[in-house]
Amino acid sequence: MIGRFIEAAGASIRARPAAWALALVAFFLLFPKVDIWASGLFYEPGAGFVHARGWFAEFVRKGLPVLLFGALLFVVILWVAGRLLGQRFLGIDGRVTLFLASSLAIGPGLVVNTLLKENWGRARPSQIKEFGGDAVYTAPWEVTDQCVSNCSFTSGHGALGFWLVAFAFLAPRRWRGEAIAAALLAGSGVALVRIIQGGHFLSDTLWSAVIVVSITWALHRLILGKR
Repeated sequence: MIGRFIEAAGASIRARPAAWALALVAFFLLFPKVDIWASGLFYEPGAGFVHARGWFAEFVRKGLPVLLFGALLFVVILWVAGRLLGQRFLGIDGRVTLFLASSLAIGPGLVVNTLLKENWGRARPSQIKEFGGDAVYTAPWEVTDQCVSNCSFTSGHGALGFWLVAFAFLAPRRWRGEAIAAALLAGSGVALVRIIQGGHFLSDTLWSAVIVVSITWALHRLILGKR
């Protein structure tokens, strides 16, 4: 059932990507304060974002990138070993390795962290006046100057969390839908942690999901076809 739902949703997004993107923009146009509301759930006046430094939150912030880069490195090692020994380990070949590496490099790497976070200028929740900072809140579609570098839009950690769908796309077809659902749930958990920490707005994480999942799906089709 979950698998059929994921497949149906994926087919709809593939058929009407512009409509889904416009729907996301429309949501924040209709509810412009939803970002402030969502972040405000975890903010206490005079104390700030009180759960920002818990052990799990710190693991997500510092440990998750290491874990995911380590997973990709492990895949590369298995591919190289397979080439040297003339066999395939865990079904990993050159195209699988290329797919995983390129989806990480282009999605979270190039688009999110290089093009958007370094140029969009959106201040983080913890930096805006509503939550004790000095910066001005801006909508997700506004290019601004409220932040100089490593800014809020979009979420880098959220992008890494949602990049887990790349591994889910490699699951056997009979339970690929469930694997994608699990990856999206994990990515949503990472996104929630970053919102709780005051590091990102809800919209930052949603756009990271849209960008990374779309790029990953396109690269899967391009590199691996119907595998």
